[in-house]
Amino acid sequence: MKSLFSTTLKGVLVLILLDIILVWVWAINEDLGPGSAMIIYLAVPFVFIVNLIIGGILVFTKRAYCTMFFVNCIIASVITYWIFTYELSNQSRGRYEEWIFNTQDTTFRINKSNEYNEFSMSYSTDPGSSTVFIMGQYLQKHYTLLLRADSITMYIHNFKLYNFRHSKVPITLRAY
Repeated sequence: MKSLFSTTLKGVLVLILLDIILVWVWAINEDLGPGSAMIIYLAVPFVFIVNLIIGGILVFTKRAYCTMFFVNCIIASVITYWIFTYELSNQSRGRYEEWIFNTQDTTFRINKSNEYNEFSMSYSTDPGSSTVFIMGQYLQKHYTLLLRADSITMYIHNFKLYNFRHSKVPITLRAY
């Protein structure tokens, strides 16, 4: 009995390692752009069902190994959820940069797309709500980011925003 338990435990550990490697490679190679969170709802059941099918087949062929795959159904699903969530967040962070600053009771956010040369600026006076009030194009020149919109040209240099509302005093930004 003990040898069956230790064999099953070793098999589950090998399957967990294999799950981590395969799911990580799968997640890294997916283009998880904005709106891709739906893939988690497809990938997790897919992994669960594949392990269930393998376990079902092994019931008839190699009965000793079927328990490992039935246990792995749950473990692999959790691993898949965790890895895809992590990679979705990781890829999303790489697509955008964001800075924030506060003036009085208002929080301002500058969002810069790394895929397109676009930026937006929004403000929020209440938690959970924000309004975009400037959208435009940016130009990266060495360590300076030039922000151009219809009515204003601003720039960011060394985490300071210059020419916001035509102010001569630079505003210190925090990376978000």
